[in-house]
Amino acid sequence: MTDAPGSAQPKFQYLRIADQLRAAITEGRHRAGERLPGEDALAKEYGVGAVTIQRAVELLKNDGFLAGRRGSGVYVQDLQLLRRHGTPRPTGDQWAAGPRIWPANETQTTTIDQVAVADVPPPPRVAEVLGLGAEETARVLDSRFLVDGRPVKLVRTYLPSKLCAGSAVARADSAPGDLRSMLAELGLSPKHIREEVRGRAPSSSDASRLGIPIGRFVLDTYRVAFAGDGQALGVEQTTMDSTSYVAEYAYDL
Repeated sequence: MTDAPGSAQPKFQYLRIADQLRAAITEGRHRAGERLPGEDALAKEYGVGAVTIQRAVELLKNDGFLAGRRGSGVYVQDLQLLRRHGTPRPTGDQWAAGPRIWPANETQTTTIDQVAVADVPPPPRVAEVLGLGAEETARVLDSRFLVDGRPVKLVRTYLPSKLCAGSAVARADSAPGDLRSMLAELGLSPKHIREEVRGRAPSSSDASRLGIPIGRFVLDTYRVAFAGDGQALGVEQTTMDSTSYVAEYAYDL
């Protein structure tokens, strides 16, 4: 006899507990900034073992609902999604302004606390897209963005070094800007944008800079700007904490 749909098998019991804890948080029974009860108290409340509670708590840490503080315990996070609009497409205002599946903050201001500029060999796929040879480098502007002091995304913009020579973009004190504004500084106006998005496990550097726990994925977005003749002008890689962002794409049919 098989389990009824939706019932939790013993080895997946931690998923049921995680669902119940998540519901307790979203319903306000555990509020943002509040310390979660200890493992023993939760195990008694839910009638399961400590290991099941540990697994459920780790799952909710990866989901962004909880965060551990060394020597203090586990606390409920204020999970505020940020909305990232994808490649602009013509859309009727009535549809663009309509209700969304995931509520997200579109007005929060980001700040930047890390900026690095260098000419380096780009990742192989980026070099291939930009048509760079083995000895050619890319000008890379690497920035970290925060909301309310919390790291939420890393942005790396790659432009062929030969395009940047003698320009403001080539200076080490270049101000952070998006791909289109940097190309505009070079007198270039892209005619087409292509964007690719995928989830992946973070590198150790990404995890450290974003302050995310082991097991949480990131969203990687590569935006490529093309000239009218199809030549790739630049690549912008945005690595986002997967619990902080929802990506939106809208278009008319």
